[in-house]
Amino acid sequence: MIEFFMRKSFLAVLSLALLSLLFFMLRGEKESKPGILLKGASFIEGLRIVHRQNGSRDWVLTARRADFDEKGEKALLSGMEMKIENKGLTVCADKGVYDMNTRHLTVDGRTVARGKSYSITSEGAEFDGASGGLKADGGVKIEARKFSVQGEGMDADNSGQTVRIRKDVKAIFYH
Repeated sequence: MIEFFMRKSFLAVLSLALLSLLFFMLRGEKESKPGILLKGASFIEGLRIVHRQNGSRDWVLTARRADFDEKGEKALLSGMEMKIENKGLTVCADKGVYDMNTRHLTVDGRTVARGKSYSITSEGAEFDGASGGLKADGGVKIEARKFSVQGEGMDADNSGQTVRIRKDVKAIFYH
């Protein structure tokens, strides 16, 4: 009878020790990656950020869902759309990361920007909300009624309305 209780108590202590070890390993792994965005920990559905400059709306960023990091400084956005109202431009993407402090938006995956008479498609982009600059390092394609341009890498200045394709530029002009 004593052996039976000793075996049961030994198994209980061993199980408790293994569970404690597993708990500390998982907790240590989580703490070793500071600033990681944990999906589902803290989120907002239907996020809308409005940036005003000189008394008028400069741009509006909306997202279907925003998951925040532990400090609340960065948001992982999904189903996002940015409207730059004074330029008549709408940027759509599946996902991106928005930094609340710097107003810097990094978009992952296919990004499409549409204006009144043109569209710009790229694989990822970075938007600096303070300066209005847009940068893409991957493939870029610009399509309009009278021309089509594609290449690698792009720098766009929203205030000066200039777009520069960095390399491997191919242009087609239509009549």
